[in-house]
Amino acid sequence: MAVDFSAIAMGFGIGLLGAGHCLGMCGGVMAALSHGLPSHIQLNFGKRIALILGYNLGRLLSYCFAAAAVAFVVSQTTDFLALKHHFEFIRLFAGVVLVATGLYIGGLSRKLLVLEKIGQPVWKRLSPIAQKVMPIDTLTKAVVAGAIWGWLPCGLVYSTLIWTASIGDGTTAVLAMLAFGIGTLPALMVVGAAANGLKRWLNHRGFRLISSVIIVTYGFSIIYVSIGLLT
Repeated sequence: MAVDFSAIAMGFGIGLLGAGHCLGMCGGVMAALSHGLPSHIQLNFGKRIALILGYNLGRLLSYCFAAAAVAFVVSQTTDFLALKHHFEFIRLFAGVVLVATGLYIGGLSRKLLVLEKIGQPVWKRLSPIAQKVMPIDTLTKAVVAGAIWGWLPCGLVYSTLIWTASIGDGTTAVLAMLAFGIGTLPALMVVGAAANGLKRWLNHRGFRLISSVIIVTYGFSIIYVSIGLLT
């Protein structure tokens, strides 16, 4: 199956449009990591940015691993059970989840929080490991910390994973999840770099509502197409 570049572009869009959610969900983590840097690194802007990029590189790697794992499990399960129209059903569910995601980003619904409970047991086991790489004073430690941070329970990440699983191609799923992670970078980088003006803009109510409308519309388009393929 050829790589679907439109799906990759949409992954980036979801990450970018979810900036407000990222600031609320991971902004505190990013700020804590940034302000917890040793004083000699705090005063060196270049090293500070390099370590912030390291955190986010680790986070993106964990997203890609999760996408590959979910795509593999879905593919193997549906092949084993010989399910007909399986990807259409998954895509339909993904559309519903994206609608919920859009409403959540716009502050219109909190139902997506149910998804976050799924990853809490895993996070409880991983979070203590992150303490062992503190203080973050090397790029390697930053990448490791970021890779652990990538498993922080997040409804936006989980909904995007479900959507990528519905694509039907493992390579595209991984690339779409990578693009999603790249899309979240502006929001989290501004926290790490203390760019308060851009932070306020990304978290503005109007920006979040526009983002909500775009993602909800995309979710409904997936639902419409899926229903058409199933009927």
